[in-house]
Amino acid sequence: MAYCGPRGIPLSVFLGRAVGPSDPQWLPDDRDAALGWAEFEGRRCKNCGTHPEEWADDKYAYHAHLTECIGCRQQQRRAEQDDAKEGHGRYAAMASGSAADCPRCKPAGT
Repeated sequence: MAYCGPRGIPLSVFLGRAVGPSDPQWLPDDRDAALGWAEFEGRRCKNCGTHPEEWADDKYAYHAHLTECIGCRQQQRRAEQDDAKEGHGRYAAMASGSAADCPRCKPAGT
């Protein structure tokens, strides 16, 4: 389902048990698989990406590598600026291109 779910492909079509991609009907097993996959993915930690059950039997199931990401560095730098700290609900978001070319970042009148 990790392949089928995001693409909207019924599992039975992917497994070759249904007519084909033009068959618009989701069989009951397809719906059950999609709902089960969505529920499983919903338990995934939004921060580290692991599932709680992966840690149930082994507290050393994973280890962390320190990885540097230029995009994350830019987000953190922007979030730490004083004007970003002024209100709740504000966050740094990535935008393509340079700040000098961004209509939201350019000073007014330039």
